[in-house]
Amino acid sequence: MKKINLNFKQAIRYAMVLLGCVTLLSACKKDDQYDFKDVVPAYVNFINASTDAGSAQLYVQDIVRTPTPVSYGNASGYFKTYLGAQDVAVKSPDGVTTLVASTGQFDATASYTYFLVGQSGSLSLFSVTDDLNASASGKAKIRFVNAASNVNSANLNLGSSTVFSGIAFKGVSAPVEVNAGSYVVTVSGTPFISSALNTTFEAGKIYTIYAKGLAYTTGNTALSVGVFTNK
Repeated sequence: MKKINLNFKQAIRYAMVLLGCVTLLSACKKDDQYDFKDVVPAYVNFINASTDAGSAQLYVQDIVRTPTPVSYGNASGYFKTYLGAQDVAVKSPDGVTTLVASTGQFDATASYTYFLVGQSGSLSLFSVTDDLNASASGKAKIRFVNAASNVNSANLNLGSSTVFSGIAFKGVSAPVEVNAGSYVVTVSGTPFISSALNTTFEAGKIYTIYAKGLAYTTGNTALSVGVFTNK
């Protein structure tokens, strides 16, 4: 094995080079906005409830947090983000066009769902804090969000029973527990009613049911029901 002899000055020089490399690597890791190792995050989910905004992505502090564009009526699922007061925006899939901007407060281990609502020219963004506490045995937990922009007051019906009533646009109900099982879900008001959605709520699961589309229209923009499984 070859023996390497270093004088004091050379040793100092090599030590400084090594320190610089370590500092550079640490800075690179700190600048990686997708590295949450040893960091307590918050969680964000994005639901696109605008019929004509097109596919979009959610950004927090100008960092895309939903890596796959979300089309109308769909959800991104949860992704991590940093804590504190943050700028929030929804942008086009290429990240060039900002559709709407807002701000949000993100707390440790909390989960949030952001809804893009309205029509082009009058888009808006609002958030709800997600309740992920477990439901009772044999029960599912549901809540209702009115994300239909021309529905000022909406009721959520499971079969012939009205579970929530009078939920304003951008309003969210308190969560309630229901028996696990299959249901026909509709949104109604005066005098409209949405298309029916047949769905099954599983015991122990948590769901957000949301009104989307527009009352008094037909086709892809017609008033309908979406369901997101929070947990």
